[in-house]
Amino acid sequence: MDERNNKIKTEIVLSIHNTFSLEAILKTIDGAALDNQKITCNTYRLNGEFLNSHQYVSDEEGKFEVSFEEQEDLKIELIFEGSEEYEKTELATFFLKESEEEKEKIREEQKQRELEEKNLAEEKERKERALRIQQSEERKEKLIADYNNNQNYLQTTGDENIAIELKNVSLSFKIGNDKIDNLKEYVIRTIKRNKEKKTIFKATDNVSFKIYKGEKVGLIGYNGAGKSTLLKIISGVYSPDEGDVIINGNIAPLLSLGAGFDKNYSGRENIFLNGAILGYDEEFLREKYDEILEFSELGEFINLAVKNYSSGMLSKLGFSIATIVDPDILILDEVLGVGDITFRKKSEEKLKSLMESNTTVLLVSHSIPEVRSICDKAIWIENGKVREIGEVNYICDKYTIEAKNASKEKTKKLKPQRF
Repeated sequence: MDERNNKIKTEIVLSIHNTFSLEAILKTIDGAALDNQKITCNTYRLNGEFLNSHQYVSDEEGKFEVSFEEQEDLKIELIFEGSEEYEKTELATFFLKESEEEKEKIREEQKQRELEEKNLAEEKERKERALRIQQSEERKEKLIADYNNNQNYLQTTGDENIAIELKNVSLSFKIGNDKIDNLKEYVIRTIKRNKEKKTIFKATDNVSFKIYKGEKVGLIGYNGAGKSTLLKIISGVYSPDEGDVIINGNIAPLLSLGAGFDKNYSGRENIFLNGAILGYDEEFLREKYDEILEFSELGEFINLAVKNYSSGMLSKLGFSIATIVDPDILILDEVLGVGDITFRKKSEEKLKSLMESNTTVLLVSHSIPEVRSICDKAIWIENGKVREIGEVNYICDKYTIEAKNASKEKTKKLKPQRF
């Protein structure tokens, strides 16, 4: 209402009948209805853009109804001629609100759109997953085919291309059940012949396989299967009771890093001791001494007795000695990633350089992803026997599935204890 006129009162309310309409009521200050009045209604967007203009006439109660086709928030301007002078309202902003029915309809439409979008997304994900599985299976089939073709080729190259061959290798250990902890008791019980008989444990049982030059082979299996024992037989730490072990090339065995060290000797003295065990002569070790020391990062600690070394320092020294040359055959028994983070990165780079060459690699690891990434062939050892040999992903898949099923069976047998 224009405040200059004290006789005209304009009242604008939202209609309860139509969401997108409003009613205007023209009255005098005293409340008398102004009928048959001509009103001009201008509509604008909120940014001030003009939309349209319409003419209306108030009824006998002074009312007139305005409907809007634009379904958005609007600014409304009402202009009319009063009984005494021209009147013009200020711009008023109206925010159109949906009715409950319309709100429910909009909600249902939104739910339907969301459901359709969800179904489309799920269908897309199903197709992409199916495609990934198909591509993965095709890759596996190709890898197996390539592996089989390569094995067939290697078998035709003759014995000179074999790096490691085991023929019917068996090794047993005698395990004593007596609790004899001193020499006196041992002598007395030996004389009296009342010692308990020792149990024979067969660590490897009639194991046979061939590893060709340049192959990267992973030994997998459960704890106690005989994997580490086989590596020690190949490395010459153990001699088999039966069978033959044929090795073509020099071996760098990284079994238990630091094994073969005398703890009372200094690090420097142990370089020559451990190097001799690995088959390096003294002259060679003297030539390589500075290189070993630099790689190990031990510095002045090299002159301390190794009994004062941490496990990480022992690992650094053992790794540095074992990898001082590029071996024909590299044997790894759970020793990847030794030392601190800086040395670990350096050792990984060294191992990578060895593996990228024609070095034959024999790896024991319980990390299946590690075996997959390094090896192209896998040997599954179970209870001291070869269960299966084949392409690494094929063997690892079978092993993983069986390991999961075995874990589920063990879990079922577990019964909660009540306290």
